[in-house]
Amino acid sequence: MSQIRNMINYYPLNPTIGTLPETQIVGRDLVITQLLRLLQSQSISLEEMRRMGKTMILQKLAYLCNNDKLPSEFKKGRFKAKYFSFQGKQNLGQVIDELIRELESMKAWYNVDFSGTYDLLRKIINSPTVSYGDATFTVNLPEFKKSWKEIFFKVLEDIAQYQLENDTLLILIFDELPIMLWEWYKEGKHDEALELLDILRQKRQHLERKGIRFIYCGSIGIKVVLNTFRTEYGYTGEATNDMEEVSVGPFSFEETCFLCECYTLSGFNLIPAEKDNLWQLTHKLTNGLPYYTSKVFNILQTEFDKNITTENIHSAYQDIINNSNHHKAFNQLIQRLKIYYPIQKAEMMIKILSIMAKNDKYLSEQEIVKMTNLTEVEVSQNLYELYSDHYLMRKITDGQRSFQFKYEIFKQWWRINIA
Repeated sequence: MSQIRNMINYYPLNPTIGTLPETQIVGRDLVITQLLRLLQSQSISLEEMRRMGKTMILQKLAYLCNNDKLPSEFKKGRFKAKYFSFQGKQNLGQVIDELIRELESMKAWYNVDFSGTYDLLRKIINSPTVSYGDATFTVNLPEFKKSWKEIFFKVLEDIAQYQLENDTLLILIFDELPIMLWEWYKEGKHDEALELLDILRQKRQHLERKGIRFIYCGSIGIKVVLNTFRTEYGYTGEATNDMEEVSVGPFSFEETCFLCECYTLSGFNLIPAEKDNLWQLTHKLTNGLPYYTSKVFNILQTEFDKNITTENIHSAYQDIINNSNHHKAFNQLIQRLKIYYPIQKAEMMIKILSIMAKNDKYLSEQEIVKMTNLTEVEVSQNLYELYSDHYLMRKITDGQRSFQFKYEIFKQWWRINIA
């Protein structure tokens, strides 16, 4: 393994739990290839908890598409991608305004004929010469409020027509879409959230036939948002029923090794002969989650003078799961239950997770029923939702379902701090 790794072109990285330049984002090449294979024929919903690297994957995907750096199996120049972050958008006007402006700016990539869009704009604001770049649309402008959907669709139609004529695909990445919809719901703007979902649902299938693909991404599943809308408002739309749901998953061992090698080049010390064992230990303790690998190296840097040893890695791991200074990422495990689920359901889920954290084996539904005062139906429903929300993994033996924490590091933190 060491001989193979010595042939790879590593580059120095300072350990960070923040963002990285697109050119330095490590790993996920197989995930990106899988995403592109799916995107050739359909749109995708990418879901996972926070701190799993979703945004970096999407930013790397966009960079590779837009700079013709994709694997050779994909036709050169066929994919382009536009990344949008929806977190913090306050209303539908802001969302549509940004979408239209960013899409219109794609003239720098394509020789898109936007004459249809410009004709519509001229009619709306009664000017013979205006293009979108000359107009200032805000949520308070009456003409815009009455016509933004029509403008948005027309921009997409013009771009889609180009894709169809040139056999190219444009990927529109909507990051943190579920979080934005949830914030609107909490602020009493659920009508705008439902309207946006309906807009996307109405046009997405038509646009997909003309070469546009969508990625909806969020640290809470879009399913959680839709279930709330169905329960409280009778929403019946199927906004994502024909989108392939994809989970990020951890780094492979090889990807963890690559990350560790890059961090080491920024001035860390170790005995070369111990390198394989050190990387195996790091991968095992962090479960291949790059965020926690970075946390380990952060602690090695600040507390152990950049000395990488077996003892120091173990100490760094114990610090991560025991020291409250490092618990910001873990706290999401309990906060997301209390925020996105009804109180009674959240309490049942917390009880089930606490029981599972105290056991070192898969537990069947029947075993959990015996350990709680919950009914079989309650246990079954809550286990399925925890499994769908990426807390648990499941196996089926002789027709019987059993469950365990998806990541051991989450289980250990829960056992020490919650259970």
